[in-house]
Amino acid sequence: MSELIQFLTSKQTGKVRKAAILLQKKNVPEIEELVIEALQYEIITNKSWETQSELIKALGINRYKKSLDILESIANKNEEYDRITNSTGTSLIRITRLDLSDVSELLKRLYSMKYSLGYGLLDALGYDRMHPSKEDINTIITKCWDFGIKRDKGYVDPRYGLAAACAGWDGETVSNFLIHCVETGDAPLKYVAENSLKKKFIKLR
Repeated sequence: MSELIQFLTSKQTGKVRKAAILLQKKNVPEIEELVIEALQYEIITNKSWETQSELIKALGINRYKKSLDILESIANKNEEYDRITNSTGTSLIRITRLDLSDVSELLKRLYSMKYSLGYGLLDALGYDRMHPSKEDINTIITKCWDFGIKRDKGYVDPRYGLAAACAGWDGETVSNFLIHCVETGDAPLKYVAENSLKKKFIKLR
């Protein structure tokens, strides 16, 4: 713990990033304030987007609710292509949800989210194997059917997490969406969609 705190309070961004990565593997509620302060310092100094992103992931995994103001501020900027925004989307869902069926944060941003925020929000569905109501599932799939189709060259398909979550969902809309994902030809999306059609959860990237 002492080493973790030492790294977290360091002014060396590499050490702070190491602490953030360690925090993604364990739940440490007692240092919530330190993690938030570290992120605030990284945002102010803008030393490393990688460190900011890893800190935000740690916030989500540890469900540090006091960080919501910072995360919502980042999400509201809704940068198109931004790894920090991507991590923010996933962490927002993890912190705000009441249980694994609660997709209210995604639904709130469903019609305004750009590529990075949407990618992060949808990742939470798959990585955490969330199971929304049938009504919410249909709403999400209908809106995200072609989400990211006009993304710039070189960016991955943002529906990866959504397709992965479908392994635990039922219904014609779900099956049709997965077939649609397979037909895109995008290798990672196709792979996860094919397994979801078999109701098989796989290890995600």
